Amino acid sequence: MSSSSYHDACKRAYKEYPRELIDTIISIRDGNPDYGYRRVTQELRNRGFNTNHKVVLEIMKMNGLLCTAFNRLTRKYNSYVGTVGHIAPNRVNRRFTTGRPYQKVLTDITEIRWGSGTVTEQTYFTVYY
Repeated sequence: MSSSSYHDACKRAYKEYPRELIDTIISIRDGNPDYGYRRVTQELRNRGFNTNHKVVLEIMKMNGLLCTAFNRLTRKYNSYVGTVGHIAPNRVNRRFTTGRPYQKVLTDITEIRWGSGTVTEQTYFTVYY
């Protein structure tokens, strides 16, 4: 994009949407807090508004109305399926010291997250002792 087009776009008010449309979106979200922009778009079409889904998404972003209840990236991975297989007896009983090398080799696996704490920003860390 050329610099003249960029500065022209910054000066213009391209994001002026009808107040009636914004109020209708807010009323839809107040009645249904789990509606995302796709379902809000369908509800607008049912109410007689012929609006593009990208416009609805932009209005919802500007007003802080996006739904985060079903966001996969905020969920922590959980593979628990119940008690499966054989549980080994606790032979160490918190006695970790020994006189012979490699008599007791133990490990622990820890999930570490960084950044915003999403599933894409995680790793597993293990230490042998």
